[in-house]
Amino acid sequence: MKHSRLRFFACFTLLCAATQAGAADPLKLLYEIREPMSYRDSRGKLTGLAITPVTQAMDSAGISYAWVETPFKRQLSLVEANDEAVCAVGMFKNKERQKFAKFSLAVLRDTNRPSIMLAHKDFQPDKNLDLIHALSLPGIKMLKKDNASYGSVLDDAIERSRIAIVTTTAESKNMAMMIAAKRADFIFVPEEEALNMIRSIPNGDQLHIFKPLGMPQGPERFLMCSQLVSDELIQKFNKALPK
Repeated sequence: MKHSRLRFFACFTLLCAATQAGAADPLKLLYEIREPMSYRDSRGKLTGLAITPVTQAMDSAGISYAWVETPFKRQLSLVEANDEAVCAVGMFKNKERQKFAKFSLAVLRDTNRPSIMLAHKDFQPDKNLDLIHALSLPGIKMLKKDNASYGSVLDDAIERSRIAIVTTTAESKNMAMMIAAKRADFIFVPEEEALNMIRSIPNGDQLHIFKPLGMPQGPERFLMCSQLVSDELIQKFNKALPK
C-alpha cells in the first residue's frame, strides 16, 4: 500500500511538472524573410515593419515567445491544423481565414505603402486605367502565391475581374524573378518591396512599377493564430500593442 502511494505521488509530481513545463512553452511566432516587413539587420537581429510592433507588445506584455522562420504556405497550414499554439505574423485578415484562425488587433496599418503592380517592362497599360480595368485587360496573367490574400479590396477586384491567374508556392523574391522571365505579367507587392526587388534580383531591369488609379491604402496586418492560442493571451497582447 505504501509503495502504491509513493508511485501515485511520484506520478502526480511528474504530471504537474509536465503541465507546468507545457504552460511555460514559448508561443511560436511564424515569419518569412520579406523586406521591409521582416528581415535581419546587419547585426543579424530580426526586425521589420511587422516584426517590431509584435516584439514590443510581446515584451511589454511579458509573453514568452520564439521566432520560427517558416514558408508562407506552411504558416497557413500550421495555423489551420491547430496542433499547437502558433501565430503567423503580419497576415491579412479575410473571411476564409476567419473560419479557422483567431486574429489580434492590427499590428500594422500600412497606410503609406499601398500595394502596386510589379510588372514586366512589356506590360505597359494606359496610365489612366483604374484597378478593375487594368485587371480586365485581355490576355494578361497575374502571378499569385497559392492561398495568398492582398486584403479585401484587392481580393474582391481580382475575383470580379476574372483575370487569368498563375499560382505558385515560390517566395516573393522568386516570384519577381518569374515576372522578369515573363512567366506572368505582374504581381501585387508593396511599393518599397518592389523597389528592393528591382535593385536586387537578376534581370531586375526587366521590371517596372505600374500604379492603377485609385489603388486602396495598404491593408492592415495582424497576428493570425491557431485556435489553441488562448483568448486571454491575445487580449493581453492587444493591450500591449503600441498606440
